[in-house]
Amino acid sequence: MSDGAQNPGLARPAMTPEQIAYVRGQQGAFRPRMSTFRVICGILWAAVAAGLAVGVIYNLVHPDIGQALFGAALGALAAWYDYRIWTLKARRLFIII
Repeated sequence: MSDGAQNPGLARPAMTPEQIAYVRGQQGAFRPRMSTFRVICGILWAAVAAGLAVGVIYNLVHPDIGQALFGAALGALAAWYDYRIWTLKARRLFIII
């Protein structure tokens, strides 16, 4: 038994919406909504990552290994940040121009 059941004078802490959904068996019911700005940032960073991937392929076809490695590193960073945007893990959103 919990302390609240034994001693009704004790206050129980408030439950978060995630905890309430878990208790009800609706683990997937609570989903935070994405803002329009987050969607725009995600699309732009996906385009940057795709453009860098095309650049890496171009530099591999025309033998320039240094630029291909540099582009691959930048593309990996852009793709990683894009992943963080879509999974709601990025706290600050940046748009590069």
